[in-house]
Order: sequence, then structure tokens, then C-alpha cells
Amino acid sequence: MKKIELLAPAGNFEKLRTAFRFGADAAYLGGDAFGLRANAGNFSDTEIKEAVSLANSLGKKVYVTMNIIARDDDLDGMMKYAGFLAEAGVHGVIVADLGAFLLLRKNFPDLPVHVSTQANNLNTETIDFFISNGATRVNLARELSLEDINNINFNLHARHPELSNWDEPYLEAFVHGAMCMAFSGRCMLSDYLAGRSSNRGDCAQPCRWNYAVVEEKRPGEYFPVAETDRGTFLFNSKDLCMIEHIPELCESGVGSLKIEGRMKSEFYTATTVRAYRIALDAYEANIDQYNDPKFRQALIEEIMSCSHRDYTTGFYFGGKGEQIYSSSSYSRNTDYLGYVDSSKSSPDGGFETCVILKGAFKAGETVEIITPDSPSPVVLTLSELRDEKGGLLTVANVPMMKVSFRTDCFIPEGSMMRRRCG
Repeated sequence: MKKIELLAPAGNFEKLRTAFRFGADAAYLGGDAFGLRANAGNFSDTEIKEAVSLANSLGKKVYVTMNIIARDDDLDGMMKYAGFLAEAGVHGVIVADLGAFLLLRKNFPDLPVHVSTQANNLNTETIDFFISNGATRVNLARELSLEDINNINFNLHARHPELSNWDEPYLEAFVHGAMCMAFSGRCMLSDYLAGRSSNRGDCAQPCRWNYAVVEEKRPGEYFPVAETDRGTFLFNSKDLCMIEHIPELCESGVGSLKIEGRMKSEFYTATTVRAYRIALDAYEANIDQYNDPKFRQALIEEIMSCSHRDYTTGFYFGGKGEQIYSSSSYSRNTDYLGYVDSSKSSPDGGFETCVILKGAFKAGETVEIITPDSPSPVVLTLSELRDEKGGLLTVANVPMMKVSFRTDCFIPEGSMMRRRCG
């Protein structure tokens, strides 16, 4: 069985480090232009070069988004930027526009090109066109079922026997994160209501807003579409979660499992990547472990620990997507408290662990620390807290302050500290 790639979002350089640290094989990120997340942290040209260097040193990969729906006055700039990316040594660029795809193949034949889900990749003919014209990967439309993907993969192998010898995955699919209410993300709501085009990287997410009906002759009177005391969120999709269905995904022909979330937090990146890494490793090494109900329940609890909407399996099992009608709020069962800056031996035989604060906590609390190299969190009670000068603290509540405490074991840099809640 070929190794399945775990592909993570990287909204900025720290999230990139986190994604790699917690087990991603590759990460996708955006530069200063031509991507669909204009409001993410994104990467400068210098940072992209540094990202490639980091990935190469770890045996991992970075892919850069150029997936706007391009107009004529975008194309020259896109090709100049592609030239920079090719020189920087990125491991692939992600495009959605057919014209941009053809120009990239013509001008940069050695630059790997991945076709975005925004290209509506729903059938064998479409995907065959891209592969036949030099695409190295196609990100499948979210609207496909597993049965559809199986059929596409079978048809592609019949037409392209050489795919069996490809080292790189040629089919990629989203397995976790936010879903768009529009078909393959082709939405005009944001452009119409807020003057911000989702197809050019500036979506205001009006699908998450609260809507009501107004009768033409009674302006100012709002009628709820459904009976609820919190409003009606007509377009508000549940979040995708396929962590319980890794075998079905891998056996369908999908070679890269993609997590959504370049706009989300570092804690989200660490938690979701870690959970899917554990799940994928268990599937590849020991299917009996993956199928153990207790093991899978533990994975679900991990995924629940960071901020999310209600979960769904989307279209994978023949459904038509699921909406949330009562609220646009998120839920979680942990509070993010900070990340480990260092862990050093102490004279008593333990370790002095230093955390950079992201959320308030106090002495005497029981917390969990998730580490990149352990499937179980480290659970400890914070018996004593100290500031940078060694002074005792009863409460740590200043953002980004450094707080130290004793641990019995070494805690790797970048590990995440959290508190159970709810």
C-alpha cells in the first residue's frame, strides 16, 4: 500500500511549523497574492523560501495556492509569481482557473501543478483532461461520494496505467474542516452583499449570517423562516469530519487527505493534524487498532477539543450536505492555554517547563499537554507557577507572558497546553 499523504493548512509560518511538528507530510499556504485566503497571515517571498528550506530539511513539502478565478489582467502577474515560486523550489502550485493552468504548463513545464477543488472536479472526463495535460494532482470536488471517487479512480487507471507507478498522490480530497454552502465554493453572496469576492480570496462568509423574511409591503418587519429563539442560519453548513472513515477514503483511491483551515488557530492546526496523524498511522500499521471502538472514540474526543461547528460526513456517503439551522456559533471541550517554549532539566530530577501564555490559568489546576510524539496527552496538576524572574504566581493571566512549572517528563517545544471544559 502506498503511503497516504496528510496535508495540512498553514496560515502563517508558525502554523507551518506546528503542522510539520504534529505530523503533516505536506502543507499548503498562500503568498501575498492570487490565493483564496486574502485575510490569512500568508507568506512573504522571503518566508516562502524559508518554508521550502524547512520542508526540505524535514523531508516534507509545501504547496502554494494560486487558485483565484483569474481575469486577463491577473494572468501576467500570476506567471511572474509562478516564476518566483519555481525558482524558490516549491513542491507544487494549486490553481483553479483553466487559463492559468494552461499557461503554467506552457511556461513552467517542470513546476508541479495541482488543480484546486474550485475547478469543479466531479467526473472522469474533467480529471482526465487535467492529468492528460500535465497536472500532477487533482483535488476532488467536495460534492462527490466515495462511490463516485471509486469509479473515477477505476476509470483513470484504465486510461492511464502509468498512474500505478506515480510516487505522488494524484487524487486529493478534503477530509476535515469548514464546508461551503455553494457548489465547489463558487459563491457570489459575499461579492453581492459585502463587495468582497470569494472567488478572488476575500470572502466575508455571509453564509454564516442570520437571515429572516421581509414581506414587500411591510418593510422593517422580520419573520423567522423557522421557529427558533436564536435566529435562522439558512446557509450555515456543518463542519466536515472523516476521521472515523480513513479506510474508506484510502481504499477509494484518494492519496492525499486534506485538512481545511488556513484562517484557524495554531491550536486547531496542532489538534486536527495530530488526531489525523494518529488515525492514519493506526490504519496503515494496525487496522485492528483503528477499528477498536475505544480508539476511535478517543479520536473523536480529540477532534472535539478545538473550536468547531457540528460535524458531518458531507457528501461522502450519498448525502446532500447538512446545514445548522439554529446557530452560527462554535463549540469545543477544551480551553487553549499556551504552547511550550522550553523544557529543561531541574536539580530535583524533573524538568522545568516554560509555556507562553495564550489563556489564563492558575496554580492548582489540572491541565493537559498534547505533544507531537505521544498519542496520549500529558496530564498534570500545576502545583507551583513562576514568572520569568522566578517569582511565585497564583494566577497567570497576561497574554504572551512566560510561565514555568515543574513536570516529571521532558515536554517537546511547541507542545500545546489545554484545560478541559464543558
